Amino acid sequence: MARNTTIAEQNELNLFDSLSESSIRFYYRTPTTEERQGFSNLSVQRKGRKIKMNQAAARLKYGLRIITGFREGDFVRTVNGKDEVYSSDPKSSKYLPTWKDELKNGASDLIMMLGGFVFEGSVEVADDEQHDDVEIDTQGEDASGNSEETSA
Repeated sequence: MARNTTIAEQNELNLFDSLSESSIRFYYRTPTTEERQGFSNLSVQRKGRKIKMNQAAARLKYGLRIITGFREGDFVRTVNGKDEVYSSDPKSSKYLPTWKDELKNGASDLIMMLGGFVFEGSVEVADDEQHDDVEIDTQGEDASGNSEETSA
């Protein structure tokens, strides 16, 4: 199947949330090239001789940028001691305009998972196709200098 390079306004990611023991469905848009570059720049920063890893911050920041919603009923918040379902859909009677803030504060782990999946996990190197003509000798000799350690 060919990759469609048209920017999709709505993609889906289904996750299993261990804390609620339920399936969560996120809707998100395809990131722009600038967002991909920004994510990469924020993830690993170099200052002089020091390298600072910021994966969690990058996943959260850019996950919040690309998320467009979630399946109604996947999230609740407690209001006056009762759980209340809220929605990210402006057409729903349960719509909560601050739904992104709710997710940032109460489900940041899931937003970071979304960010990691979209920005870091969308590509795999296909090793099996790259090495079809390579044979691995499993009966080979020990590497020089290791014969005493490995042949006991």
